[in-house]
Amino acid sequence: MSDLSNITVTPTEDGMISLLIDGQPLSEKYGMKFDPSIAEELKALSTGQSVKLFEQFIFSHTDLNFEHAYSYTLGIIKDAEGYKAAKNFVYKITASGQQPMEHIISKQGEPMSADDVREFIQAHLAKSLSDYTDLNYAY
Repeated sequence: MSDLSNITVTPTEDGMISLLIDGQPLSEKYGMKFDPSIAEELKALSTGQSVKLFEQFIFSHTDLNFEHAYSYTLGIIKDAEGYKAAKNFVYKITASGQQPMEHIISKQGEPMSADDVREFIQAHLAKSLSDYTDLNYAY
């Protein structure tokens, strides 16, 4: 499909498709397959736009009226040269009765590596346990 420049679309036996960017599969580990309509969504992207393909929940916690959720996402971004995969660590906060707000957590403006994400989670949990949680009482 020349409209998708550096993306290879491969039909699967079950009517779905697999996607490769520059010959690399998006996620071998999870055997991700997509509905064929994703190819049309990708073609319709303008430069700078993206499509979220996959969201992997990591953890969440609730305090007062807020739910805090963290996930790792995989998307495809269209740029001037073609398409590229974008992996992001995403924070979503939901206030009671309101729409959730999401933002990408980065490290000095750059996407976080797997080690950066692990470090962030460990530091966040340690701070929560030491500063905000009294394991002797539940309020």
